[in-house]
Amino acid sequence: MNYRECAEWLRNHNNILLLTHIRPDGDTLGSAAALCSALHRCGKKAALYNNPDITPKYMKYVSQYIGENFDYDCTVAVDVAEKHMLALGFEGAVNVCIDHHPTNSHYADELLLHAEKASCGEVVLEVIKELCKNVTPDEASLLYMAVSTDCGCFRYANVTAETFAAASELVSYGAAVRELN
Repeated sequence: MNYRECAEWLRNHNNILLLTHIRPDGDTLGSAAALCSALHRCGKKAALYNNPDITPKYMKYVSQYIGENFDYDCTVAVDVAEKHMLALGFEGAVNVCIDHHPTNSHYADELLLHAEKASCGEVVLEVIKELCKNVTPDEASLLYMAVSTDCGCFRYANVTAETFAAASELVSYGAAVRELN
């Protein structure tokens, strides 16, 4: 699946439950919340699965996207390399996985995988641009959180010129860099 195909799949579905991984970090949460926001802008019903491991550090950024007792028709895992890594309590099939881990086990029906990316936030950025043609400041902030946390504030070995380009692009969309850093 490529970016265009992923955006098309999202356009063709509704009532989408977004899944994050156990012990969620800024990448899985920021990426899933930004995608949820973009889906809302497209008129879609979408919500994050209420991952019981979300810490207060991240809850303040994603709580508005969590759906309690959300009646979903399909699922999208964000930044989850293997099925056993899905949030505690989730049981069921995964329709689409959006990921950047080269170890992804291809457990979902469809997979958008970019293993060359330092974070899933970089992948979701491209999906949102394909889906909505733009990125809101709130989405940019969530994606900046995703990118910066998954590469250790740009000091890990996975950082590339493209990582910095994505961060710069997110700043141009209005990411609240000062507050997030």
